[in-house]
Amino acid sequence: MEPVGTILEREGEALEVLLFKLIETRLLIEAGEARFLPRATREVERARTRARELDLLRAATVAQTSCGATLRDLAAAAPGPWPAILRDHHALLSNLVSEIEVVAHQNAGAAREGLEALSRQPVGATAGAPATGRPIRNAELDRLARGAALDAVLGTAARLRMPDLIDFLR
Repeated sequence: MEPVGTILEREGEALEVLLFKLIETRLLIEAGEARFLPRATREVERARTRARELDLLRAATVAQTSCGATLRDLAAAAPGPWPAILRDHHALLSNLVSEIEVVAHQNAGAAREGLEALSRQPVGATAGAPATGRPIRNAELDRLARGAALDAVLGTAARLRMPDLIDFLR
């Protein structure tokens, strides 16, 4: 059980990083800082990839001992202190997955609202531009860049599904 426990701990850490990056992205959207959204979405993608790698590693490790077992199954069959440890991992991972889903949904909603606001904005207008104090040299170029950044947030949110992990946590 120790290898599984170690992987579950690493998976929890990776999910926390993913959640942090999603919250960071939401805060950038709310602050109107679209110029940093491409960087934030790349960081979310990296965190998602790392979480997925650990998901696959965990699935392969669990399959060596109990093919198709859920985390609850492992906890029920584990000896010694492992049932309590695995239940703790279950609670932590379940909470993280729920939080990730909520924040990803919020990000997608905020991105959609931003895109709708951009679509209502007249071409060449600077209304709705972030109040950052930066001069906008080309309002239309800025508008297109903000739209692309918000589209990237939507795409990232759509790719955050974790069906294998959710099945493991049932």
